[in-house]
Amino acid sequence: MADIIRAHDDDWSLVREIRLRSLSTDPAAFGQSWEKESTYEDSVWEQRVREAAWFLAVEDGQPVAVVAARHEEDSPENERELQAMWVTPNSRHGGIAAKLAEAVFDWSREDGADTITLYVGPTNTSARSLYESLGFVDTGDRWEIVEGDPDSAWSKMARGL
Repeated sequence: MADIIRAHDDDWSLVREIRLRSLSTDPAAFGQSWEKESTYEDSVWEQRVREAAWFLAVEDGQPVAVVAARHEEDSPENERELQAMWVTPNSRHGGIAAKLAEAVFDWSREDGADTITLYVGPTNTSARSLYESLGFVDTGDRWEIVEGDPDSAWSKMARGL
């Protein structure tokens, strides 16, 4: 079974590895692309690890899942946003996503939040089902990835702590 760890400064290369794997395996699941993030300098990855709480599921020294959480500047002070959740295909359906989410919930409470939000793509039904099973509900708010195309809008979901 995977161990859940909080990534620290020295773990930026593990975050980069699993994040790029997520973007290459499931490119439609994220609002970013492998083509863009693969060009980031090491210093950018180091900064990303410092600016968010990244959690990894690690088996035999290798990351098999990832999630990040942070307070977005344009969000209320009591909210933290769950971002970049991904589990390798071979590790799915084993409870790793729920363990990562619990790590995010615990960190968010410690950071003073009482609400967790996230965005999910319109066609990502498996992720939506997972988030609903974790207690998230659709807020009705939408984020248009492609301006003027409501069919591409991502749904904002939230859950209280």
